Amino acid sequence: MSVSPNAVLRIVVVDDHPAIARGVMAGLAEASVRLSQVTALPTVASVLEQVADIDIVVLDLQLGDGSDPAANVETIVSAGLPVLMYTQEGRRSLISRCFKAGASGIVSKSDDVSVLADALLLIADGKPFLSPEWAAALEDAEDWPVPDLAPREMEALSLYATGLPMKSVARRMGVAEDTAKEYLDRARQKYARAGRPAYSKVDLYIRAVEDGYLPNPSP
Repeated sequence: MSVSPNAVLRIVVVDDHPAIARGVMAGLAEASVRLSQVTALPTVASVLEQVADIDIVVLDLQLGDGSDPAANVETIVSAGLPVLMYTQEGRRSLISRCFKAGASGIVSKSDDVSVLADALLLIADGKPFLSPEWAAALEDAEDWPVPDLAPREMEALSLYATGLPMKSVARRMGVAEDTAKEYLDRARQKYARAGRPAYSKVDLYIRAVEDGYLPNPSP
């Protein structure tokens, strides 16, 4: 993507916390003339309804609907829109998955709004944005292999790891119990091949949290 230097960028902030979304909107509106058209939406589904009216999506990775962050990135990118992650998330394996899904950059919510504005202008010019700190962190994450789980494997892992019995997992997924178990076994095998085996339900829960399939437990 490359936008005309004089064009007003149409930015959408996807964040289900209204106060944060309003603050980002106000800050970006003041930061640059090119960023003056900023709106907020609560879900990725609502973005897909307005694709033609959007240039860049600023995406909070932890939405209240429980959706997978990397899947959200992939959905938006597949619709033809660049994604800038805007988050307090610190799990390198999750951020790595999101970059593999096609994200163009990441900015911490603790950064000044000017950093967010600079990142958006860079992405608008067709360039990625990655701070030196995140570049170093992701380089380290290469030694922490994240298996490429298929959507149904991811779903089975997430449901089972939360403590549901296999029968309930199958019912939630709308498949036979043997089929749900097969999805879970495939996930286990992929983790084993990656050198991060998950033998027990507790192991699976830890892997799911580490890689961002499940949220961090509340303190």
